[in-house]
Amino acid sequence: MNPDARLRNALAPVDPPEGFAHRVRARVAREAGPMPAAASRRTSRWLAIAAMVTAVLLGPLAFREYESRREALAARAQVVLALQIASRELNAAHRRVVRPVVTTLAPDGDGVSGKAGRP
Repeated sequence: MNPDARLRNALAPVDPPEGFAHRVRARVAREAGPMPAAASRRTSRWLAIAAMVTAVLLGPLAFREYESRREALAARAQVVLALQIASRELNAAHRRVVRPVVTTLAPDGDGVSGKAGRP
């Protein structure tokens, strides 16, 4: 028998035995134990109230934390920018002040005057 035929036979619809649905419903009813409708409504009502109170009380705290973090990141960006500008200016000033040592020929012909001259 080819694989397609075996698969078709394995997946063919089969009717359940007589009374199957009744036995399943009886077993579910026996194992699930009935919960009083009023108790479930009362529990879900209190859970909803607790969730609302939690949201009302913690919402402003979470927003305050968000704003604080946002302000801290903005301040950090400003500090980084200020440091970059200061570094650039200091490097430019350093290049203007400190020049490479220039060697000049001495009149006596030794090749180096021994002084760091400025052009």
